[in-house]
Amino acid sequence: MFNDERINAECGRIYSRGILLAVLVTLVYVLSRTVTLVMQGTLHTVVTYTEVVILLLGIGILLMGAIRFAGQRDERVEFERHMFYKKAAKVFVIAVFGAYILTIPFTTEEMLGGQYHNHLLILLEVVGYLYLFYSFKTKEININYSFICESGWEYYSRVFLNIGTLCLGLLPPFVLAASWELVLHKSFAGALTILLAYVSSALGLSIEYFFISLVEKTSYDSIDGKRFTLGVRITMLVCLTVEFLLACLQCIYVYFVTGNLQDIPGIKNAGTVIAIVSQQRVRMEFLLTVVVGLAICHIMTQVKKRGLIYKVCSVKMLLLCLSAMEATLMPIWYRAVSQNTIVFLVNNVDPWLSFVGFAISIVLWVLFVSALTKELGITRALWVIPVLKVAMVFLNIFFTLQSMLRVGTYIQYAAEMACLVLLTVVLWNYKGFNTEESEITEFQT
Repeated sequence: MFNDERINAECGRIYSRGILLAVLVTLVYVLSRTVTLVMQGTLHTVVTYTEVVILLLGIGILLMGAIRFAGQRDERVEFERHMFYKKAAKVFVIAVFGAYILTIPFTTEEMLGGQYHNHLLILLEVVGYLYLFYSFKTKEININYSFICESGWEYYSRVFLNIGTLCLGLLPPFVLAASWELVLHKSFAGALTILLAYVSSALGLSIEYFFISLVEKTSYDSIDGKRFTLGVRITMLVCLTVEFLLACLQCIYVYFVTGNLQDIPGIKNAGTVIAIVSQQRVRMEFLLTVVVGLAICHIMTQVKKRGLIYKVCSVKMLLLCLSAMEATLMPIWYRAVSQNTIVFLVNNVDPWLSFVGFAISIVLWVLFVSALTKELGITRALWVIPVLKVAMVFLNIFFTLQSMLRVGTYIQYAAEMACLVLLTVVLWNYKGFNTEESEITEFQT
């Protein structure tokens, strides 16, 4: 069994901070939803079963660790503290997922504030991925560090073994939840839905873990100092694919909401179609956030620490987390105010917020491209990206004023795809690293 005191120590710190992060995110989410439901006069319960487990168990673990290891700093106690948090993190994750699955038959839309799904779990998953990517990679640790150095077949057999363990571990609580649904509500459709949720969850988590493992292994095996690792380039191709799918969904959404639905052939239950497209668009945005975060963190392992590229990537990771929080909480906050207030916010506040977000994005792109050209000697053709993004904003404003929202949206997303294609091609073909002259961070074996 692979064991390294430094890795164990870092993992202990990472997991303890991860539990704290989950508690804080849950508190913000619960407070936002509770305030909204109180203002609407529809408060059914303050917390759901899953949120109770997150808050009580998370706070309990943190307090237990603080009390148990308070004031003790010798090596043996430090080792015990780190091992405590590693084991506690596993219990925490299993308890949270188990509570969510087992209480599906007892969780109502009223408890979720009128929502069909527990959006907190999706938010925690996205933020959790970003946090783990950043924390592990900045500490030069692979997520599969215990067997990353094994040969291809041995490595992937371990990966598939973990996937099998994951699928088998998820099966009993889903089966039990489906049984409770059948007994309590006499709903065969509900029980079938829960079993289908198992298939979806197991498949989704398995694909995510396999992809992360694939990127890690290809990066580990190809970090020769001459170019960006194969893992980085594979992740960028996936980013490109997800961005294309998101652009298609966004264009379809705008096509529906800006047109006369009666003139669109073959469209029935237009409201349902728009809702489905909108929901898939949000999910695709979350997926893109995670994949972009994975690519950024792997890039950070190959550039000089404390350099401009590294700092820009760190800021971008923080902004990705904040964007996931904003995408989840903003709809809740808007439900707390009146329709007139929403109109005022949309007309007077949202444009300024969009401007600030755009300004930050452009500044980051300028710094990123500047750092790539100066620190790595990459082609100056990348300056096309910030220039094109600024031009697209003015074009979008023009088309919006001309009541041509569709055209503006189509051109904007075409430009986004062009920028990402350019960046992918340039970084894919980059061959400027030199292991003898540059400081390149190696993956920890």
